Amino acid sequence: MSMDSELKKLNITEGCNRRCEDCERYFECTFSFKDYFKQKGILGFIRENLKNVKHRIVVLGGKGGVGKSMLAVNVAAGLAKRGKKVVLLDQVYDCPAIPTMLGVPEDARLTIGDKGLVPYSTKWGVKVVSTGLVLGRDEVIIWFHEMKRNATEELLAAVDYGDTDYLIADIPAGTSSETVNILKYLPDITGALVITVPSGVSQNVARKCIYITRKAEVPVIGVIENMSDTNCPNCHAPVSIISKGAGEKMAAEEGVPFLGKIPISIKVSTTLDDGEPFVVKYPESDEGKSMEKVVDQVIRHCET
Repeated sequence: MSMDSELKKLNITEGCNRRCEDCERYFECTFSFKDYFKQKGILGFIRENLKNVKHRIVVLGGKGGVGKSMLAVNVAAGLAKRGKKVVLLDQVYDCPAIPTMLGVPEDARLTIGDKGLVPYSTKWGVKVVSTGLVLGRDEVIIWFHEMKRNATEELLAAVDYGDTDYLIADIPAGTSSETVNILKYLPDITGALVITVPSGVSQNVARKCIYITRKAEVPVIGVIENMSDTNCPNCHAPVSIISKGAGEKMAAEEGVPFLGKIPISIKVSTTLDDGEPFVVKYPESDEGKSMEKVVDQVIRHCET
C-alpha cells in the first residue's frame, strides 16, 4: 500500500466520530463501523421498506436548468407506458416541480395508509412522492442540511412503495448534500443517468456527477445531451443553437455510454408546463423517439 493510501486511511479512521450520516469522507471510508451503520438504525428500516423495489435509478445533472427533472419525468412515463410499476421520488425540496410536470392537481396531497405515506397516482401510471404534495403552494421552508437529510430518511423509510419495478429519484443539481444523501441512504442503486446541455461549461460540471457516482460505486447507465441539435422549422436544416457535441465528447472521454440527444424544442417546454410527458404525447416526434431510446437503455441495463 502506498504512503498516500496509508495516510488517507489513517486520516479517515483516526478522525472518525462514528457519525456516518454527517461524514464528508463516507464513500472513501473503509472503517468497520461503516458496515454497522449500513445495517443498523435508519438504513436498516430503509432497506426493509424497499425490499420489494426491483430497480433504483438516480437522475443527476451538474447544473440547474439542464433538464434533469424533464428526464426523470419522461423516463418514468416511458417505463410506465411499457407496463412497468414506477414511483418517481422528487428529492428537490427547495422548489419541487415534478408534480406540475406530471399534471398533478394543485390541491393533491400525500395520504397516510396502513403501511405509511401513500404515493400519489398520476394519470400517466407514474406514482409520485414529493414535498410538493405535502406543503401548500404558498408555504416556504428554509431547508438546512440536517433537515434535508431527515426528509430523505423519511421519504425512503416511511413511504409505502409496495411492489415497484422502478424507483426513479430526481436529485438536485450538483454534488451537494442532497446528492450525497440519496447515494448514501438509497441502498443497492441499480444505475445513474447523467444529463447535460451541449455547452462545454455544462458538461465539465456534469463530469462531477460521474465522479461522485464512481465514489459511491454506482454504475452510470449513460449520458444524455439535452437542448441539442434541432431542425429549422422552415428549411429543415440542422441547427445548433447553444453549441454542439460536448455531451457526447464528455461521455467518450469518461468511458461511459452516450444515450442520445434531446433536441431543443417547444414540444419539450410546453409539455412540461402542461403536465403531459412528451414521450407519451408525441411518441413519433424526434424528441419522443430519442427518449424512447433512453428508456430502452434503462431497461436493458436493469433487466438483462
